[in-house]
Amino acid sequence: MERVIMTEYERWHAMKLDDPDLTEELNAIEGNAEEINDRFYRELEFGTGGLRGVIGAGTNRINIYTVRKATQGLANYLNKKTSHASVAIAYDSRIKSERLRCWQRTELPHIYILN
Repeated sequence: MERVIMTEYERWHAMKLDDPDLTEELNAIEGNAEEINDRFYRELEFGTGGLRGVIGAGTNRINIYTVRKATQGLANYLNKKTSHASVAIAYDSRIKSERLRCWQRTELPHIYILN
C-alpha cells in the first residue's frame, strides 16, 4: 500500500469526526491494508449521475466530509460565476440522508431547504 494512502487513513483516524459511525468503521479496519486501501486510494468522483458511492469512512466513500467537499465546490463555482446564486437543497428518507446535509457549511447567500 502506498504511504500516502496510509497517511490519509491515519489523518482521518486521528481526527475527532462529526459522525461517530465513521470513527467506529476506522477502528474496525485498523491494520487491514486491503480495506484501508479501498477507502482511501482515490477521491470519490462527482459524475453525470451526481455523487455516488458506498456510504462509509474515507475519501472514496459517501460521508459528511465528501459531501461537504462537493457542496463547497458547487458553492465556490456558483459564487465565481454569479453574484446572485440561489440553491435548493433536498434530502429524502434514504439511510443517513439527514446526516449528510451539508448546507450549514457552504458559502451561498440564498439556500432553500426542501424536505
